[in-house]
Amino acid sequence: MFLKDLLHIDWSNTDFNDQEAVKALLHHLANLVEALHRENLALKTENQRLKDENNHLKGERGKPDIKPKAPKKNGTDKRPEPKKEWTKGSKLDRVKIDETKIIKYEGSLPNDAQHKGYRSVVTQDIIIKTNNIEFRLERYYSPSEKKTYEAPLPDYVNGEFGALLKSWVLFWYFHSRVPEDRIQQMLTDIGIIISAGEISNIITKNHEGFHQEKADIIRAGIQSSSYQHIDDTGARVQGTNQHFTVLCNDYFSAFFINPKKDRLTVIGILSQEEELSYLINPYALGFLEGKKLKASVLSSLKPLLQMEAMPWERFEKELNLLIPDLKHHHKTMILEAAAIASYQENQASPIIHRLVCDDAKQFYYITPLRALCWIHEERHYVKLTPLLAHHQRLLDDFRARIWEYYYELTEYKKNPKEEEKIRLAHLFEEIFSTKTGYEDLDNRIELTKKKKDFLLVVLDYPDTPLHNNPAELALRMYVIKRKISLGTRSADGTKSWETFFTIMDTCRKLGVNFREYLYDRISKQNKMPSLSSLIPIPP
Repeated sequence: MFLKDLLHIDWSNTDFNDQEAVKALLHHLANLVEALHRENLALKTENQRLKDENNHLKGERGKPDIKPKAPKKNGTDKRPEPKKEWTKGSKLDRVKIDETKIIKYEGSLPNDAQHKGYRSVVTQDIIIKTNNIEFRLERYYSPSEKKTYEAPLPDYVNGEFGALLKSWVLFWYFHSRVPEDRIQQMLTDIGIIISAGEISNIITKNHEGFHQEKADIIRAGIQSSSYQHIDDTGARVQGTNQHFTVLCNDYFSAFFINPKKDRLTVIGILSQEEELSYLINPYALGFLEGKKLKASVLSSLKPLLQMEAMPWERFEKELNLLIPDLKHHHKTMILEAAAIASYQENQASPIIHRLVCDDAKQFYYITPLRALCWIHEERHYVKLTPLLAHHQRLLDDFRARIWEYYYELTEYKKNPKEEEKIRLAHLFEEIFSTKTGYEDLDNRIELTKKKKDFLLVVLDYPDTPLHNNPAELALRMYVIKRKISLGTRSADGTKSWETFFTIMDTCRKLGVNFREYLYDRISKQNKMPSLSSLIPIPP
């Protein structure tokens, strides 16, 4: 109810003895207070933004962004879990012994003293020093042949710096998030003579083998599960804003940096084709009809039904011939429909059955099913800021109901039964048909109810995760690195970030030592199996 509605209430005709009428009026007034409170908060935020902008223009600083103290838990965020008893376990069985020293007893002993062996005391330590090697290559010269013969360098020697140093540089940069200048300073302190440019080259150049491993990881990872998590965040490339996307499941994580995060970009990530192809088939036409594309445009596309999937240049040429005056937004719709149709018809690459994601529009329609994240959906309720205590209680109570339902879904996943599936579907309708009288909350509940099919994919496919936390956690690793290194400055650097973040997080999930894997590949020993071969692929 808005203020203008309140102004036109005929108070003289209001029966204040009618409890229902008074109750309805109080509800209206309470919601008006909440609307004004929400508007006031927005105006305060905008006012502070303008003040900060004005201060920046005057060469001053804006208001610092100091986070408030974490609020006390009110019991609605999570169900309390029983505490586990903690005991300290022995780690000696995991300590590698590099050297054993016998310490003799040098004091005086009584005549009846008997030797009882030794008591072991283990001390862990490291050695950090240079290991510079001068290779003296034996040479011979044949005067008759006018030819010099020289012993070749070992295969593992490639350039001025050894495999161990290169693997540590990559490990420090990506895993430990150490900036390049600090790596240079650290190596200089150890005694290595190396320039900033040489460190940059170690990070960004000559990684074709690792790039291929990334491609193999993605293919195996997509085949390993019928669902995949996906999420994105902002990225900086050469001072411009781009987008960082993660695709992952329990066995792998793959990272991509792209200028856009539209639906065509997502299709490119999922298909892993160097170039998208486009196909007009009955599915594409049905998709466009559902998007309310003009009938005349749909009719003009029908000649393309007889054609196979086409690369971009040819498809654009055909579109221009059939519809010369095609509007931009209509063209975008057609491209998305044709790219989705081609992706789903492509037999050469594995198709993802379910995407677990948030409600971002670029993830719509691409896969047969889209499972929304319950944690992300519940955050919408956290963002509500009721002023009145009664509305806060209504919000807390409803959030508690959401969490109770969430945990019922987790129990269903462990033991899915048809009768439980039916009960949970009905319970969803019951919970999200609630009317509390707090308009902001009721509007939010109605929006959640519309997402029923996407939030309850788990009822038909119990292996589907209820949340998208794996993707969000994977992105957090990148966000921390972005804060330290700001972003990439070249195409090679961007490609390296994609590749080594992919390899690093996949190593973590598969229980492979990332630094040892780097050294194994750079030294060309290749004793460790490829990461893609460790990803289990169901028959």
